[in-house]
Amino acid sequence: MRYYEPRFRMAVLAGEQDRLISKIGGLPWGMPADLWPHCCGCPQKLLAQLRHESPMLDLGKEGLVLHLFQCLECGGIDECGRDVVVIDQSSMGDGLTRVPGWDHSCGLGEPPLIGEFWIDEWLEKDDGIPDERLSEFFVESSYWALQDEFSEIDFYDFLGRTRFGGSPRWTGNGPLVVPPPPFEFLFQIDNSLILEGVSPDVDAVGCVVTTFESGSSHQSNALPVATKLGAPWSIIHEVGSDYYSAEFTNLGSDGTIFVYVDRTQVPHAVQWFWNR
Repeated sequence: MRYYEPRFRMAVLAGEQDRLISKIGGLPWGMPADLWPHCCGCPQKLLAQLRHESPMLDLGKEGLVLHLFQCLECGGIDECGRDVVVIDQSSMGDGLTRVPGWDHSCGLGEPPLIGEFWIDEWLEKDDGIPDERLSEFFVESSYWALQDEFSEIDFYDFLGRTRFGGSPRWTGNGPLVVPPPPFEFLFQIDNSLILEGVSPDVDAVGCVVTTFESGSSHQSNALPVATKLGAPWSIIHEVGSDYYSAEFTNLGSDGTIFVYVDRTQVPHAVQWFWNR
């Protein structure tokens, strides 16, 4: 099955945003303030702002922009704590949108924003599983059987757990939540985003940066929370590795976001949830 992996750039190292881009976290660009969802008495946090970009992300119409929001008071575990807003770009303004309370630090002591990462490019990949086997990913018994049949594939490889299109990669609990048809899997975002290279210095990114070597205990340049607006919540890097991982929101430390689409509606209807 064909799928796409986004390549991310950390916003705190990228300079000021000057146009609409697809990204994780931060503040929304050009979104009308009256559409910003609230929960638990305060504005939700922008989880993602993603442009229609087929075939990576098909929202049913050119110019549409998908916004995912998460309440960081309740975590978005319940349906009331997570929202979806789809807007035509022609109805959007210029510049970053702010509403009263946008920088509220939530109940669990998180930073004021979800960590911000820009999507720079897409890598097209194929896992070798035939398209006609897709339905088996959503039935628990069939999903375990697929892992036995395609044993050469690591179904839990954290390097490929953020993916758009193709088939989902569930957590160890399997397909806990599957919206009924006509909803279909659209994409997933892992708790830790993968970035290429060696992790930046703690002062440059403004968050906890933990480095470790195999067999040794973790050593961390500790900050209480992210000190730069839109910074990752934490970074982990193994010495000698050519990549590092960055946590950007509260998904229970090891959760994954799953996003579904109903293509029978125009614009397509979208819903999301997360589990561990």
